[in-house]
Amino acid sequence: MAQPSSQEQRVLLGFKDAELEGKASSWDVSKIGGLPHPVPQLRLGFPTCPLCSSVLRHIVQVYCPLEGSHYHRVIHVFACSTKSCWGKAESWVALRSQCPETHHPAVTHAVPKQEDKMAATDWCEDADDWGLDASEPTISPDASRATCCPAAPAPTDWTAQLQDLTLTDTSDTVQSGDAVFRSYYIAVAEEEDCAWDTDLDHARRLLKDYEKREEAVEMADPERGDGEGEKYEKCDLPRRDVVFHKFLKKISKCHQQILRYSWNGSPLYISPPEAASQPPSCPRCGAPRVFEFQLMPALVTMLQGSNADLALEFGTVLIFTCERSCWENGAQTPVQEYCIVQEDPDQRYFTE
Repeated sequence: MAQPSSQEQRVLLGFKDAELEGKASSWDVSKIGGLPHPVPQLRLGFPTCPLCSSVLRHIVQVYCPLEGSHYHRVIHVFACSTKSCWGKAESWVALRSQCPETHHPAVTHAVPKQEDKMAATDWCEDADDWGLDASEPTISPDASRATCCPAAPAPTDWTAQLQDLTLTDTSDTVQSGDAVFRSYYIAVAEEEDCAWDTDLDHARRLLKDYEKREEAVEMADPERGDGEGEKYEKCDLPRRDVVFHKFLKKISKCHQQILRYSWNGSPLYISPPEAASQPPSCPRCGAPRVFEFQLMPALVTMLQGSNADLALEFGTVLIFTCERSCWENGAQTPVQEYCIVQEDPDQRYFTE
């Protein structure tokens, strides 16, 4: 996926497309749910939740090579489906994997219709490098090129780089059909081309309804009658509403979006970010982490398994990755990146 220029941050939106049920998949496909597929020569397993020790569920696989890079690049996002872990950043894991562009995906998946599969042109301006017909239309942004900086020397103990993360090899643990979310291709389009549901009045009505509900809760809760807690709530509420209104207004043009991609762009917060939650620098090379993409509330209703108990809720999940996308040839394990999780103020605002 191409990086937008610093002067004009363009955003690519992801949407649920055709179901992958009964079809083999590959690491070069962006998809919802299903089983994760590692790039060549890498071991990729299911991380376990540090809070409850449950095996994390695969949420999305995003194929996102960077402009000017000589690597294929995939990010897998996992989360814990245990209800007590919902909304906690510790229960989310983003793993970045890369391999030299000399590797080509094995043709093991059924070739879908053009609208079923996200073409490389959707994510990377250099799509012709992947052998696509130059006459095919492209909707990727006209982004400035950025050279992928060489990775800093990395320790030989790659397991240590994942800190306390535990991986369960998919070859050793095959999850049953009711233990994974249903899988769908992810289609993509530029945000500026998506004006299917423009209805700012609807967004304003939802915000007013939200404000009334908050006011009713404050009046009904006697614990908010006195003390510093009340002052904090009343001071914080206007700022929270402003951020939430901005979120509603931004997605009102297309509330079906499940993913927003803008490498080194600006995330769309659903509530004011906490200063302590800002991403730390990359522990491998020391480079700052930049925003890459976020998962949106509409994805929640699409995360379904054959087991009715398999579910997940969140507001938005923001993924920050190493600015250099540092990597060492021959690496056999992925790099863990940084997730910020913001809880859902009310899921019904995104399902109406």
